[in-house]
Amino acid sequence: MLATLISGDRSLPGDRRVLQAAGALEALGLQPGDVVALLMRNDFPFIEATFAADRMGLVAVPLNWHGTADEAAHILQDSQARVLIAHSDLLQTVRAQVPAGCTIVEVKPPPEIVQAYRLTPVQCAMAGALALDYEAWLSSAPAPSRTPAPPPYRLLYTSGTTGLPKGVRRDTTNKELMGVMGLRTRVAHGLEIRPIRAVMTGPLYHSAPNIYAQNCVRFGEVLVLMPRFDARQLLALITQHRISHMHAVPTMFSRLLDLPQPERAAFDHSVIKAVVHGAAMCPPEIKRDMIAWWGPVILEYYAATEIGIITASTSQQWLDHPGSVGCTPEGVRVRVVSDQGDEVPTGEQGEIMIETDVASLVTYQNRPEAVEELRRGNWVTLGDIGYVDAENFLWICDRKKDLVISGGVNIFPAELERAAAQLEAVRDCVAFGIPDRDLGEALALYIEPHPGHENTDLDAIRDALAKSLGRMRAPKVVRSLPVLPREDSGKIARRKLRQVYLDSLAAKA
Repeated sequence: MLATLISGDRSLPGDRRVLQAAGALEALGLQPGDVVALLMRNDFPFIEATFAADRMGLVAVPLNWHGTADEAAHILQDSQARVLIAHSDLLQTVRAQVPAGCTIVEVKPPPEIVQAYRLTPVQCAMAGALALDYEAWLSSAPAPSRTPAPPPYRLLYTSGTTGLPKGVRRDTTNKELMGVMGLRTRVAHGLEIRPIRAVMTGPLYHSAPNIYAQNCVRFGEVLVLMPRFDARQLLALITQHRISHMHAVPTMFSRLLDLPQPERAAFDHSVIKAVVHGAAMCPPEIKRDMIAWWGPVILEYYAATEIGIITASTSQQWLDHPGSVGCTPEGVRVRVVSDQGDEVPTGEQGEIMIETDVASLVTYQNRPEAVEELRRGNWVTLGDIGYVDAENFLWICDRKKDLVISGGVNIFPAELERAAAQLEAVRDCVAFGIPDRDLGEALALYIEPHPGHENTDLDAIRDALAKSLGRMRAPKVVRSLPVLPREDSGKIARRKLRQVYLDSLAAKA
């Protein structure tokens, strides 16, 4: 039995229509290993199609609906998708670029998604003869005749922030290693704590929420799908459905803590058993306040789409090592090396290298050369900079590619971000390198101010940071935005903001 799915006013047993969808996919002539692409927001058909594909040995590949039409077209071509299942409004943006031979199945957006995204009737208009209607397609499908079998591989695409999305392909034929990887993920996500009544707050196309949701559907009682995150609505859903588990990003914690104190005090959090977060750095004061409010139910993990869980921590472990991302589970090792590849002493920063028993399962779709960028012999690098403390807890300091060299001095933007986050006016922030005539590079800082601090003196912020960090590590430019743009993972869109800044310079030239 699969978990019951809930969205808005709708409720549906999770396995009620999976068999119908499996029969519909088989009727299209799909064979094991063929790809079914999904371009949908958080909706029942996303779950139905994912589990139907899995039953028939097909590969379900989610598409980032925040991405561009060119990115979607690239994934459809690169994965050789045989079927695209898409919400009507999202289909309109990519229909002209769907490859020949790829069958289109159209899903009408449900009322809660229409309301959440303020979709117009024109946006929701069905494509007619150009696509199969999902509901009619399911209702007319014969029962599947093929014996259920898992797909031979999994395929998830990265967000493509530095180019076209890259397909991470994981071989699933080694059942033992896949079982190890699955258990490691469930433990880190708190999903070995049962029963599971979960809410999905993030987009299902992203790898972490996608895997989390699949585990909740397989092993849980209820999965509530939020069309989009809203802090006040989340508290109402937790109360209404007795939610015990959720996957979050730090921005969600910040929005929850922004709710008025009387609302927070009135909220009964006793039903919550495990709230896990990852993907982006959580400011220590935000995490500490969440643990104080909801109790020791906040879990954290550090992971990669390629190799899964690298480290994890409980609330108590984090309180004992505030700012760390935890320690490695059995089967995973971490070491920190210098630019020359030598292991550095405990507490010293360097590039983080990971050795894991599941690394051998991973390749990249049509990109064999990309494996060499990932691996260093038996070790894997994600390009993160950090250190390991005396108790083997890992600390992430920055991304190697975000390094700024200013006047010959190596500067990591995360150091500036941590200092800026301590200032009263700063709700969130991001720093990056910008061209500088004298120093080669300098630092720019974009802040998102706390409510009531929208008119804060940016020169005063720059002076305060210069006093605490020194002039070299302080920002040359400080700018403010009401809301900082984010990637689908919850991370602030650093490169997008940098490009906006560079474009503004070009416009002035």
